[in-house]
Amino acid sequence: MEKIQKSRVSDAVVERIKEMIQNGTYQAGDKLPSEKELAEAFGVSRVSVREALSMLSAGQIIDIRHGEGSFVRQVDVSNYIPPIAASLLDFPAAAMHLLEVRIMLAVGAAELAAVRADAEALAEMDSALQSYWDEVREHGTGAKSDWRFHHAIVEATQNPVLVEFANRIGDLVAEGMRYTLGKNLGDPGRIRQVADEHETIAAAIRNGDPEAAGTAMRLHLEHVRQKLMHLMDEQHLEPHRRGDDNRV
Repeated sequence: MEKIQKSRVSDAVVERIKEMIQNGTYQAGDKLPSEKELAEAFGVSRVSVREALSMLSAGQIIDIRHGEGSFVRQVDVSNYIPPIAASLLDFPAAAMHLLEVRIMLAVGAAELAAVRADAEALAEMDSALQSYWDEVREHGTGAKSDWRFHHAIVEATQNPVLVEFANRIGDLVAEGMRYTLGKNLGDPGRIRQVADEHETIAAAIRNGDPEAAGTAMRLHLEHVRQKLMHLMDEQHLEPHRRGDDNRV
C-alpha cells in the first residue's frame, strides 16, 4: 500500500479503500485490515482511518461489526453511491450547491411543519433525535439519523409535492450529510452542537412557532455552510467555486 499525503487524510483513505475494493484487492465478504494496520500502511492516524471507515459504512460499502472488524459489503461501490452524489466526497463546492437548495426548502418546511405537524410526525422527529445519539455511540457519523430528522420535518408539512421533491433528491442530501458530519468525528463539541441545534428546531415545531422554527433551521444550516467554506479554504478552492456571496 502506498502512503497517503497528510493533506488529504480521511477523504484519501476513503478513496484508497474504494479503489482496492474495485480492483479486487478486497472482495465482498472480505475482512479489511484493522484500524492500526490501515493507519500504518497508509501513513495516517487511526483517527483518520476510523473516520474513513465510518464514512464507508454510512455509504453501505462496508459493514462494521463491533468486536469483529470491518467487512466489504459490495464490490461494485457505484451501486451504493450514485455517481452525482459520489462527487460530494471529493468536491465540497458541490456540497455547497446542494446546501443552497436545502436552505431554500428546509427553512420553509420547518415553518410549515410548526403549523401542520401532527402527533405521528412529532413522534418520528423525536425518535430521530434519540437515534442520533445511539448512532454516535456506535462510532457512526449520525448521518442516518440526521436525514431521518430532516425528512420527518418535510413529512410534517403534509405537502405531497414537497415530500415527493425531497424524496427525489434524498440520495444527494444523505450523501451531503455523510460528508459534513463525517468531519465531526473525534470532535465532541461539534457532535453536541448538531444535537442541540436539532433540539432547538424540534422545540419550535412542537410549540407551533413557525418563525422560531424557520430561524433555528436557517441558523443550523448556516453553521453547515461555514463548515463547508472552511473545508474549501483548506483545499484552496477559488471564491467563485465556493458560492461565497453571503446570500445564505
